[in-house]
Amino acid sequence: MMHHTQFGARMRRRMRGVAFAAICGALAACSHGNQPNDDFDPRPGPIPIHVKNENFLDMNIAVVAGGTTRRLGQVSGNSTGDFTVNWSIGNGGGIIVTATPIGGSGQARSPALNVAPGQMIDFRVASLLRQSVATVHDP
Repeated sequence: MMHHTQFGARMRRRMRGVAFAAICGALAACSHGNQPNDDFDPRPGPIPIHVKNENFLDMNIAVVAGGTTRRLGQVSGNSTGDFTVNWSIGNGGGIIVTATPIGGSGQARSPALNVAPGQMIDFRVASLLRQSVATVHDP
């Protein structure tokens, strides 16, 4: 035989479950209305990276995100190069841009850069690698 307090506890749990389901259904109905939301872009475009190599050595350019290094390409000495990386690489964390001289030593390395949708990265590789600078800005 079930005691009155056990029956009451079961009913309260059941009612909480029904109330929770009703609230979840109402929230889903509100968030999935018939009106389109133009502010939401499910897939932001790629992140542009502009590299200005002021060093006389050619540089291998790479990005580091989430502990993984991805080579983007090469920029010749005293020239510029443009690259893009998929938004998913930097989403939720910082992106580090590196320049490693071909036939030389050392490395230019940006701090971790947080990039918002629509922004780009400028990376200036200085003749002294430790003086290199990276900035994030709107195009």
